[in-house]
Amino acid sequence: MRLRNWKETVAPTIEDTLRDVHPHTLEEGFHWYAPPGQHVWIKCGDEEGKNVKWRQGTIGGEGDMVFCPMGPFRTYEVYYTVKRKEYKVLMTPGLQPELKPDTPEVRELLRQDGVFI
Repeated sequence: MRLRNWKETVAPTIEDTLRDVHPHTLEEGFHWYAPPGQHVWIKCGDEEGKNVKWRQGTIGGEGDMVFCPMGPFRTYEVYYTVKRKEYKVLMTPGLQPELKPDTPEVRELLRQDGVFI
């Protein structure tokens, strides 16, 4: 990751804008295209909804499109495991901040939040 001068007086170039496409906080909704089989991080609990934490999951496939005032968003099937039991949920990345791609930037955010990776 390259760093640049982020002063307001310096306009970002298109390369800087394209390089800076990742969530900046874990609470920020982030929309991206996720092909089937891509590894992701999902904030979820067990079957009772307890023990909520960030877990690794996998994109299973695309669901329906969601149309809202912010635009159209894809919905994905996400598979994750808790205590050897596999769960499937439908998530919309741009609208639900509980789903993030498995990238170095997101891993750094998770480390800062105290998640052991």
